[in-house]
Amino acid sequence: MNLKDVRGIGEKTLEHLKCENINTIDDLLFTFPKSYLVYELNNDFIFSGNYVTINAIVDTSPIFIKYRSRVNAIVFYAKTSEYRIKCVSFASDYLRYKLFKNTSVVLYGRYKEDKYEFFVKSIFFDPFSIKIETDYKLKYIINSQISKAVSNVFKSEYKVSETLPLEIIEKYKLFPMMDYLYASHFPQSKNDYIQILRRRKYEEFFWYSIQLELLKINRKNVLKVKRNINWTLIELFIKSLDYELTTDQNKAIEAIRYDISMDYSMNRLVQGDVGCGKSIVAYISALMLVSAGYQAVIMVPTEILANQQFQNIKKLFAKFNLTIELLTSSVKSKDKADILYRLRNNRVNIIVGTHALIEDNVEFYKLGIVIIDEQHRFGVEQRAKLVSKYVGADCLYLTATPIPRTLGLTSFGDLDITSIHSMPNNRKGVSTHVYHNKDLDKLCDILKVHISKGEQIYIVVPLVLENDELDCMDIEQAYSYFSEMLPDVSIGVIHGKQKSSVKNSTMSYFNNGTYQVLIATTVIEVGVDNKNATAMVIVDADRFGLAQIHQLRGRVGRGDKPSYCYLVSKTYNDRLKILESTSDGFEIAMEDLKLRGPGDYLGNQQSGFNGLNFADFQNDFKIWSCAKEDGELYCHRFLTDMSNDKFNRILSENKNQKDKIN
Repeated sequence: MNLKDVRGIGEKTLEHLKCENINTIDDLLFTFPKSYLVYELNNDFIFSGNYVTINAIVDTSPIFIKYRSRVNAIVFYAKTSEYRIKCVSFASDYLRYKLFKNTSVVLYGRYKEDKYEFFVKSIFFDPFSIKIETDYKLKYIINSQISKAVSNVFKSEYKVSETLPLEIIEKYKLFPMMDYLYASHFPQSKNDYIQILRRRKYEEFFWYSIQLELLKINRKNVLKVKRNINWTLIELFIKSLDYELTTDQNKAIEAIRYDISMDYSMNRLVQGDVGCGKSIVAYISALMLVSAGYQAVIMVPTEILANQQFQNIKKLFAKFNLTIELLTSSVKSKDKADILYRLRNNRVNIIVGTHALIEDNVEFYKLGIVIIDEQHRFGVEQRAKLVSKYVGADCLYLTATPIPRTLGLTSFGDLDITSIHSMPNNRKGVSTHVYHNKDLDKLCDILKVHISKGEQIYIVVPLVLENDELDCMDIEQAYSYFSEMLPDVSIGVIHGKQKSSVKNSTMSYFNNGTYQVLIATTVIEVGVDNKNATAMVIVDADRFGLAQIHQLRGRVGRGDKPSYCYLVSKTYNDRLKILESTSDGFEIAMEDLKLRGPGDYLGNQQSGFNGLNFADFQNDFKIWSCAKEDGELYCHRFLTDMSNDKFNRILSENKNQKDKIN
């Protein structure tokens, strides 16, 4: 059965579906809603400030007014069982013909205490106790068209093969495939919603763990050529550094040295706090393989970090006469073709880049080591694709997000883990202070003192664009406010929605001192290094995870001046106070694991290349533990009995992997 055979899908709809990369009926059924909005009546929390669903009776005739420029509003009073509240709705004119005094309605919105008004986002005229709306957030086709098409597929009795073993479905009482698909598109109850998430998270973890297990099997099945490393050269390089390596850095280098000497490929994760010196460990590891006649590749999640790593490596290895190149999506086609040609023909020793490195046309002559920085930002598929570029390559992963040992050992079971706890002697600590939002004006006076000393400042906000559902400061609001409070100060703006060329030029202007203040989202979370930046302000800090704030504040304190991080929040809370009392990233990660709930990633996410769309290692740790154990067991069963279609697709997507296993 083809898409064109589905009732209601004409030529125009078919064209729109293809624009969304929906080419088959399975593609359609597995195009899940991006969000579910659960409306559940709860009149007890009208004044909580959060979005709530309440039933009420319109108590006055609605008045239609111009609320502000080009914005029309409907104002009316409504009675609940206990209260009479003023309601404001920014809605279309259709309500003129439906909303009257004494009309029974269900209202969804939130009460704004400063205005004494209940801002209504949605109005329903049919009573319910719970209602679930889906939103596919597609560009070329509206929600109702997708829902209608999916509904007609189910009416045709089309069947999709089960992807999970039946024993697993029975063991955890998961929705079977067709029930799962139907509930995903048409949830009828809160239990449906819960069961959708249970299966979705479990299945994502299950196949993720199988991919990790396949990587582990591959590594054990492939013997590598012995590396003849010039250890004298490595020792001379380490002695030539203008600082002394810490004990933990030396231990990490020894562990890597041991791995490289083994018959099997290295597969090691080096985790350490912000600024602990993981990068130099990675550079030394790359030099080891280059000294043995191999090539090295370093993949990072952002162009900003790629440019920075590229410049650092060129400077460090200048005396070795090595060819070092940079490959990102911004590299011009002509230059890229030249780099790829020389890479294939052994004329490039080290290449640094972003996900552009995993494209099919990137080929190596003799790849010795793959280094992936901030590895948790890449999905297992992306890591595997780069690793498979050359059989027998050693693999080194880095992360500045300290992972509690119990979590790390289970999440990255295919890796050996080395932790760097000690900090270089030349690193200054960062003094952290929590401020209430009402004291932001006073904080600006402190920022003026930093600027008067010639120092630079980061200001971090959680949103790129204003979001009605989140009472947070966005980029535009931040620029307007701080421009007024810091007159005659040059201010730059950077966020993940900008073009790469704009981001790179903005960072360049900040690094050379043209901008005294940089307003940013979490796009600066990773790898940004400006030794003259001594202060960071994180606005709406309560909207971030503790580990994420710790990662962000690692952007200051990188020089020889005292540095400060100011956390601004609308409410005082003990959670942020933890950051005032400790700078130990491992301790913070443990606290984050205990405290963190949903909602740490807001608005237009400044995310990298996370391989998981629905599940989260920390919040869904119990599900992950079960799925990982099951995945390891069933991976070996699938290799014996190749009857699972999804497993076969995973193998066929990577021919090298399939050949090595077979």
